[in-house]
Amino acid sequence: MYQTALPTPGLRNYVSCFWEGELIMGQHQTHTYHAIATSKVEWLFCYAGNYSTNNIYGQQVKLPAACFYGQSNSCKQYTSTDTTNAIFGVRLYAHAIPLLFDLPATELTNQYADISSLLNNRGKELDDEIRQASTFEKRVAIISGFLESQIQNRLATLNRFEVFITTMHKTGLSVGELCSQVNLSQRQFERHFKYLTGFSAKAFFKIARFENMIEQLGCCTGNVPQNLTSMALEHGYYDQSHLNRHFKEFTGMAPGGYLKLIS
Repeated sequence: MYQTALPTPGLRNYVSCFWEGELIMGQHQTHTYHAIATSKVEWLFCYAGNYSTNNIYGQQVKLPAACFYGQSNSCKQYTSTDTTNAIFGVRLYAHAIPLLFDLPATELTNQYADISSLLNNRGKELDDEIRQASTFEKRVAIISGFLESQIQNRLATLNRFEVFITTMHKTGLSVGELCSQVNLSQRQFERHFKYLTGFSAKAFFKIARFENMIEQLGCCTGNVPQNLTSMALEHGYYDQSHLNRHFKEFTGMAPGGYLKLIS
């Protein structure tokens, strides 16, 4: 079972969506989740099952039950052998981390952080509340209330970056044009941009373009478009070869392998 919910208007600048997935497996089966590159942060509460992954040394490590998974420019696999697995997720725009939690987004790039390291005792309380909540709607309400209080507590900071955030998400503009709109030098712009997204502007837009492509492919699941070249051109890729390189970089697979995975 998988379900999603959109945030309230007051949270839309910080939350992309809420989601929840539950999976029941047979004994001795392994569930593998293939995470691809993303410009967003996943705030996850695993309230049933235990997932693990390999660290940079190839050693298997158990993941915290509640943590923030940062924006990433590479793919990674997570596995569970439990018969029941359930995760509640909050998909955050990366700038929510510095603006609502006072932590530079760069601190989470290609990293994950236990909820307590960012929220101290309040993190443990939220984890307990999510586990005790009986429905998806109640879990959404708990986190929405918490985030709304964070916004109120940090209004001065949010107002200071409001114009910059609105500008940096405009499409079709060069970095130079974006700099002009916020009256910053390119060096100042890049410093602010990396603080808010965890990436340079060039890397961020490269990942965001690929995410848009993947989102369109996801909407076509079960009816995957045959002409990927046309879709590649629509999203600003030079040709199919250009798209293939990004597929390999961000998913670890060729387009055909990834399409088979999501179909």
